[in-house]
Amino acid sequence: MNKYLNIYKTYTKVNRENYQLEDDLTRALAIALQENDVFLHQFLKYILNQKENAYSNLFDDYTNKNPIEIDIQKPVETIEGFDHLFAVRISGDAMGNDFYNQNHDQDYNAITDMFIQIDNMAIIFEVKPNNHNSTAQLYNQAYNTIKGNESLTIQNDVTAVDFNWPLIMQIAVRVNNYQFAIKKESRLLDNFISYIKMHNYQWLPQLSLSVLSFTENSSSISKRLNDAIENSDNTAINNRLGIKCNFGWAEEVLIYLNQKTEEVRFSVYPGNTKAQGYHIFKSEGEPQFKKTLYINNEDRKINKNYHIKFSGQSYITGLWAGEKDFKKPLYTKANFYNHSGRKKRSLHWDTIKNLLDNVFDDDYEWKKYCKWDEKLIDSNRSQFDISFGYELSISIPFKELQILDTNKKDLTSLINLINEVKKAFKTVLIK
Repeated sequence: MNKYLNIYKTYTKVNRENYQLEDDLTRALAIALQENDVFLHQFLKYILNQKENAYSNLFDDYTNKNPIEIDIQKPVETIEGFDHLFAVRISGDAMGNDFYNQNHDQDYNAITDMFIQIDNMAIIFEVKPNNHNSTAQLYNQAYNTIKGNESLTIQNDVTAVDFNWPLIMQIAVRVNNYQFAIKKESRLLDNFISYIKMHNYQWLPQLSLSVLSFTENSSSISKRLNDAIENSDNTAINNRLGIKCNFGWAEEVLIYLNQKTEEVRFSVYPGNTKAQGYHIFKSEGEPQFKKTLYINNEDRKINKNYHIKFSGQSYITGLWAGEKDFKKPLYTKANFYNHSGRKKRSLHWDTIKNLLDNVFDDDYEWKKYCKWDEKLIDSNRSQFDISFGYELSISIPFKELQILDTNKKDLTSLINLINEVKKAFKTVLIK
């Protein structure tokens, strides 16, 4: 997904820092909690379980109790109607055990980043976008929250909770996976996870490729590769694994996992539209491409296939063929200019049929392979667009990627590889 379509992402190319980023993360978390009941329940359960019996005492019977309140940027002096306070620190690392050893008893009307009240229990949050140790700040917020009630003390009536970002994201990912499993996906939660990943992918559950099995962990491998894409300067492609490119003759580099060979395949599609075709059909004869690309210190053989695509407002059908499937040249400048593009049923379809009958080998049943009758002739379509394109692919053994990616907290090697593949493909067209 384009990162600027993320619900939580601000529409700016300038990185928001310090308090702006802190506020953005807090707001995103509050909205995700408000809009996803399962996430909110798991989130609250973790916090309340830090005090013995708090969760069960609260939810075993919720008769005549007020609805849960969630707020941000709340002055602590306005918090009332509670007899126990949870003080939660959210940052990039664990809090430690020194909360009750703090002595920062400054009186002022502190503002808590996020606030939740559940009946007689109040929860204040100090949120940081990094590993900053805000224990003293959280302690002072707790002190100012209870100072108006002489019956409450820090030692007896405040429970300090470490709820660092990695723990929160572990819960968020599990809830998101659960909702996917029951076919009740939540865009707000999924976007929240993606938004946090854009800020710091290390906060999400991570596994490097070095510890993954190609046959058993294909979804985790794809996720790891997608994480590398999203943390690079490249633009990801909606609903597919790959990146946008602007070669003129192609606009995508797609990534596939070949289960049979245990390889990762990178593919581009020159001439996938007529507009792209103008860039490759400039000379007489068939367009020429390099035979190999040098990637990660090794020459990689390019596998070339022909792809004839029929489309309307979206993809209709197509043909995949190799050189052996042709008895006469189809991919020529003349055929591109005369036969690609928009074709009307009454004017052009017979001509296209005769052209393909004439160029394909007799053993290549092109009408059967593209379901010519079913998808086109017997449809109510009056026109289609036809393009004469290619698929150019290189494959890299998965074991080679495992050697590159050994540190789950570092995507640099994978990002560099993807960028190297993109740069190499840009040079693949000879004429």
